Amino acid sequence: MRTRPPKPIDQADQNRIIAALERLPDKEGFVGYRTRAFVYVLWDGALRTGTALLLNIEEVVKDPAASRIYVVQEPVMRPCEGNKHRERRFVMSDRARDAIADYLRQARSGGWLANRSRLEGPLWISTYPMGTQQRISRRTAMAAWKTFLETVPNISPDYQLDDIVLTGRVAFATAANASPELISEHAGIGTKAAARYSDHLPSRPGSAKDVMSQLNQKAKHKN
Repeated sequence: MRTRPPKPIDQADQNRIIAALERLPDKEGFVGYRTRAFVYVLWDGALRTGTALLLNIEEVVKDPAASRIYVVQEPVMRPCEGNKHRERRFVMSDRARDAIADYLRQARSGGWLANRSRLEGPLWISTYPMGTQQRISRRTAMAAWKTFLETVPNISPDYQLDDIVLTGRVAFATAANASPELISEHAGIGTKAAARYSDHLPSRPGSAKDVMSQLNQKAKHKN
């Protein structure tokens, strides 16, 4: 359970976490592939933990019957309790798509899927019982995240999964120039809630004097 409001992860810690995530599959095998893919999906900022856990494989792959795994850029999630029983479209980054494809290849070759000839059923698979393709719980996802953090040097163990989501939403808001409409479309939230993400963005100058002050500061750092 979340014990405090989420906070963005600072850039230095983001770099450390991503570097460790990229090493994780070689160290942890199937669980490492799963953790990396799950974290990258959250890092895109569209889905929170509970909703992401309800994803099915057929919602993220182009052709469940194809031998080649192709993860789509814009998945369509079925109506369910995680998205208020409405169909949900969202956009995934190339990083998340590649990580999911790697994870599904590992799941299929390693015998973790209930049906190896067709990619369907829960996306995030429990390790027990193997081959039954049981969906992992929120508790399992949180435990995997905490276990991973313990392996990352110079990282606070206090970071939560919701911190990843917020970090992703702030990054998206920055790229979207704080447009509430774009943030709303991406995260599936109302425009009023989307506007609050601008509070986490760097403060904008209020006057020409403020702009010049920023330029002066940049010039000093260069000299």
